[in-house]
Amino acid sequence: MTVRNVVVVESDISGKPDAGTVVFGLADTWYEIDLTDEEQKDLERVLKTYREAGRRASKKTGDRVPSDTTPEEREQIRIWARAQGYDFADRGRIPKRIYSAYREAHKESDRSRARTRNRATKSS
Repeated sequence: MTVRNVVVVESDISGKPDAGTVVFGLADTWYEIDLTDEEQKDLERVLKTYREAGRRASKKTGDRVPSDTTPEEREQIRIWARAQGYDFADRGRIPKRIYSAYREAHKESDRSRARTRNRATKSS
């Protein structure tokens, strides 16, 4: 016995079969919609003027600590920032201005650690 499962994607607009998912963004919100080829062309035609006048968006950097920090490092940044008089929330993301100030204040110690690492690597 053979069992055959068929998935038919229908348009969210017309209910017609053979639709594909289209992703688009507007005002910081992303949307997905299933459209037939014809409906997708209609959407592209409607957006053409705006697309041609616009430009590709750059990645948002936001006001967040880069993800290359560990939880322990983030705790050290918080301790340092409070000792320096910075005011920010006890929980959540560390503001980028605080992260930048911490990195600037610790730049020389980072350089000396890197030199020590490099010497150890070269002597190996």
